[in-house]
Amino acid sequence: MRMCGIARSRVLCSVSFLLIAAAPVPGDPQRGYAVVTRQASTCTLCHAGPFPNPHLQGTVGPDLHGVGARLSADEIQERLMDASKMNPDTVMPSFGTVGGRQRVGAQWQGKPILSPQEIADATAYLAGLK
Repeated sequence: MRMCGIARSRVLCSVSFLLIAAAPVPGDPQRGYAVVTRQASTCTLCHAGPFPNPHLQGTVGPDLHGVGARLSADEIQERLMDASKMNPDTVMPSFGTVGGRQRVGAQWQGKPILSPQEIADATAYLAGLK
């Protein structure tokens, strides 16, 4: 079956849009800083690091000062996605998956805490902490 030019263009445009929408956008360290330090992300609830209000930072998780010198960007991203894959006993919630450890509030049950773009941005920021 042969498509006319307009219909084929619409189909190609729709497929191209879907591919572009699905393609990961590189992480941005400045946006990542905002993700890590905002209260809704809860990073600073458990971790200390080069963030505002050091007196409000947690000590449950490892200190994030210099995390980019200790872990690769891929290792950081894996931990943000689902830290229970590296350590089944971790208390860190799965920020990017639903199937991992979900010790989270009701508003996050059954859905990821962070979007793929937020994971990429936070990874870019944390990987830069040398």
